[in-house]
Amino acid sequence: IDYLRGWPEASEPERAKECLALCEELGPTFIKLGQALSIRTDLISEAYALELRKLQDAVPPFSDAQATAILRRDLGVRDLSDIFEELTPSPIASASIGQVYKGRLREGNYKPSDDDLGEVRNVAVKVRRPGVLADIALDLYVLRLLTPLQVRISNAVNKVKTEKEDIDTALALVDEWGRGFVNEVDYVAEATNTQEFSSAMKARGLGAVISPRVVTDLLRENVLVTEWIDG
Repeated sequence: IDYLRGWPEASEPERAKECLALCEELGPTFIKLGQALSIRTDLISEAYALELRKLQDAVPPFSDAQATAILRRDLGVRDLSDIFEELTPSPIASASIGQVYKGRLREGNYKPSDDDLGEVRNVAVKVRRPGVLADIALDLYVLRLLTPLQVRISNAVNKVKTEKEDIDTALALVDEWGRGFVNEVDYVAEATNTQEFSSAMKARGLGAVISPRVVTDLLRENVLVTEWIDG
């Protein structure tokens, strides 16, 4: 409608804000898509990119009550003070997959993955968003259904005939992107990758290149506790 009225430039900032709100409302998969598009000014206008960049570091968090309930359930305690001497009441960062709290472990109770480097006290506590895997699975299913239609519309606009290979390529891209996104949700895999990276750097004599040590005693499907590193 805006284009038919002949004033798309004037309406773009407003539509971009609506696009941002829509991504946030639709959940993790579309937040991730928005993040990816925010740096592609070759695909979208600067007005849209400017709004979508807010998804890089300003994703709305889920409730602290939910996060606390997940921590208590997965860590097997009624009171988080049994584990943490300190824990921020609200997240210090929030992303499409989860959010991060800053905490301080009680002394002497939990060992990090590299115990020879000393005890870890100050930690980052990552909590996965409730139901995020189910949301991603549904979103990816819908994206796969819509991809052939999107390819046909895009080709029609550009006056290009749609071939089967066009749709197959687009579906393969969606599948590959989806696999990468699902892997990011796996905190156990993230912990393993972090430990393997540290070991690889040490083996190459690059001990100055570090990654946060994982507190393996507190590693769960929905919870990842790592050493807090400033900077």
